[in-house]
Amino acid sequence: MPLTNRTNRVIAVGSLALLAIAWGAIPLFVRAEVPASHLVAMRVTLGAVVLVLFSIATRRFTIPRRRWRGVILLGTVLAAHWLSFFVALNLTTVAVTLAILYVGPVLAAVLSGPILHERVNRAAFIGLAVAVVGTLFVIRPGSGATMAGVAVAGLSGTLLAVIMLLGKPLAADLGGLVVATWELVVASIVLLPFTVQAVRESGEYWPQFLILGALFTGLAGVVYWTSMRRLPVAVVSVIMYLEPASAVVWAALFLGEHPDPLTWLGVVLVVAAGTIATRGVHDEEAVGVSETL
Repeated sequence: MPLTNRTNRVIAVGSLALLAIAWGAIPLFVRAEVPASHLVAMRVTLGAVVLVLFSIATRRFTIPRRRWRGVILLGTVLAAHWLSFFVALNLTTVAVTLAILYVGPVLAAVLSGPILHERVNRAAFIGLAVAVVGTLFVIRPGSGATMAGVAVAGLSGTLLAVIMLLGKPLAADLGGLVVATWELVVASIVLLPFTVQAVRESGEYWPQFLILGALFTGLAGVVYWTSMRRLPVAVVSVIMYLEPASAVVWAALFLGEHPDPLTWLGVVLVVAAGTIATRGVHDEEAVGVSETL
């Protein structure tokens, strides 16, 4: 018996929530002695290998010619986004990086109306204002923020918004598995020189590379884009705000980072901004369950 649209959306929301919490642990795998370019290159390459093999086995590998330009652009932006994200983590704290990064989904929620014609009301703009205030709490002097870290995290957040707005129509048309596979293939080609360097110079970090690539990138990408095609961008944005919240907790538990009360308040405000931004978004934009991966 096929699932109802409502049940399908509940599954999508639950899957994204678990994914966001898992992605919050990614900073635990970032090591100063491993260049960010090596981590990102191996992440996308191993993720691509896993998904290419699965796509061939399931015969879901082709893309219409009219969609190639969008897929190539998406993969290129993805490579730049992850590279800037990992660089930012080495330049400032996890709390600062994630708080700034996740202004990106708020921007995507605001722009999903005019660009994707999803129905978004003024709450999205209120959410953006709250996110800005929260970010200011996190990046204030003495919070561990650096100018370089803030700038690179800001670039990564902007690129994240671009990814969401580019990828939503592609996922709706091609399916989550196809988009996740080909964006990683393109990103791995863009980062190929760094992959070669990583294999030569960072071979002892293969366990981290495998976890980041196969699990947090390959499998996670399918979950993300499959859920994205069934939910409005603004709804995806609020769910993914579990990532920065969980990342600060992971960092406090395992990386020895101890955010002060104002930093925690800033994180809470940024998370709240995502919730506010989704108010009034009508879920009839979600895609029905008749679509497959």
